[in-house]
Formats: sequence, structure tokens, C-alpha cells
Amino acid sequence: MLEQNNVLFLFIFLFLIGIFFIVFIKNNSKSKNKQTNNKQFENTDKEVQNQENIQKIGPYTIIRELGKGATSKVYLVSKDKNFYAAKVFQHSDKELLERFKREAEILKQIKHINIVQIVDHGEDNNKAYLILEYVNGKTLDEIYPNLTIIQKIDIILAVCNALNYLHNKGIIHRDVKPENILVDKDLKTIKLTDLGISRIVYAKPITHDGQILGTPAYMAPELFEGVYTDPRIDIYSLGITMYEIFTGKIPFDGSPSEIVIKHLKETPLLPSLINPNIPTNLEKVIMKSIEKNPERRYKNVLKLIEDLTTIRESLKKQGEK
Repeated sequence: MLEQNNVLFLFIFLFLIGIFFIVFIKNNSKSKNKQTNNKQFENTDKEVQNQENIQKIGPYTIIRELGKGATSKVYLVSKDKNFYAAKVFQHSDKELLERFKREAEILKQIKHINIVQIVDHGEDNNKAYLILEYVNGKTLDEIYPNLTIIQKIDIILAVCNALNYLHNKGIIHRDVKPENILVDKDLKTIKLTDLGISRIVYAKPITHDGQILGTPAYMAPELFEGVYTDPRIDIYSLGITMYEIFTGKIPFDGSPSEIVIKHLKETPLLPSLINPNIPTNLEKVIMKSIEKNPERRYKNVLKLIEDLTTIRESLKKQGEK
């Protein structure tokens, strides 16, 4: 009986020792894995820090990419604790590079509250760049579905002021559209941007004969016929922009060639047929802005500002927000 008890005790003792070793080995393995993982995180952090240290454009530190287009990328950059938007040329075409540099020359002439200002420009590792003021917000195409009618009018009025300023300086923007209108979260900062294909009326054109630049959905019909120097093409583009933000749709859609034909030949649907809540006087402003015949459009932006301001005041009296 005593021998049986001793055997049982020995068995239990060995069993407990076995469990102890299993737990010890398992915990030790976890500890090693944890140390390895921590080292991996430390290495990753160091790599990120190293990348951030070497990612520069001129004297500006690149923080992150904000967006990209066909010929350039835009980065959020910093210098001396200030933030800017860096537009970096990313194409090998010499004509496009010349146009990029002309944008800098045009921007240097401009100082207006509703136009993105240039801060600096130069070249780094054979890459041309522009340093622009940074607007911490979104483009109009991202936010317009959530805006009230008066908020939309206020944004359009700000763009009108920007265009009036440009036109008085002999500059045509040529690419007015919701994507090129920046708005901050409080709707207090509104900036027209991207003068990459803008043109000074009296300047020698970069574009070759027959070459058309712009976004087809927002381009005036006469542009497809080779007319480039009339500021009313900007009024047409702004009219298409108004049509879109007040109806949720552009008037002409399809392939680029189909859109061109529609701009030239088709009459757009009345905005009120898409959105019955559009005031009649606002609809008239939109339709006048997108008349196919430039002579029937607003002759200048000032008259458009006058009509929009009248509509805004009327809506305010009616209790609109």
C-alpha cells in the first residue's frame, strides 16, 4: 500500500514538473516573439523617419501626397512650421513643361482672396515645382450635395469675383469646374485653383493650332471651333458648374466626342426638370450662362454677380439658408 502511494506521488510530481516546463517554454517563446515584433516595429518606424528625412522638394519637407493629375503631383509640404501645397511636374514633354512654368509666371501676377496664391517656385533634381498656399478643405465636387442653396450661391459668387479679377488682368482661366474650386470646412475660404492651361489674352499661345485643352464636359462650344481669347468661355464653364451643383448632374455626358457634339448641337434640359426646387430666376441665370452663342451669354462676370446677389437677397428674405 505504501509503495503504491509512493508511486502515485512520484507520478503526480513528474506530471507537475512536465506542466511547469511546458508553460515555461511557451511563455519564453511568446517573450521572444514579442521582442522580435517590437524590433520590427522599431525598424519600420526608423525606415519611415528616414524616408521622411530624405523626401524633400527644394527646402520643403514632403508630408504626404494630396493628389495627382496627368502632368503633375500635388504634395502637402512644410517649411518653418508652415504648410503648403507643392505641385511637382511629372512629365517629359517640353511643351507641357513650358506651360507649367507659365502657370508660375501667371500666378506671380495674381493676388486675390479667392485665388490660390503662389509662394515659391523652382527646380529640384530636374523637376520643376510650384509652392502654393495650402487650403485645408475639399473641392466643390466633393461637398456640394451637402450644401444649401445659399451656400452654393456664395461659393459661385466667390468664384465670380476671382474670374472678374483675372479677366480684368487679361487672363482667361479656361478650366473652371467644381474640381478646381477649393473650399474649407467652414465655407469661409473659397479658392479658384489650377491655372495650368490659363491664357493671357495678349500673350503668345503655347498651344498649337487645332490643339484643344480643357475638360470637355465644362468647355464652351466655341473652344471646339478654335476660339480661345474670349472671357465668356469662363462664364460658360461656370454656368456648367452651376448646372451641376444645383441639379447633381452635368448637362452633357458621354464619351469625349459625344460631349463635344452635344455642346455644339444639343439644348440642355432645364435644371428645374431635374431639380424642381431650383428658383425660376436662378434657372434663368444658369441657362443664360450656358448659351451656345457667346453673344447671348453674360457679357462679363459683373452682370452675373449682380443677378446672383439679387437672387441671394430674395432667398434670404424668404427664410432660405
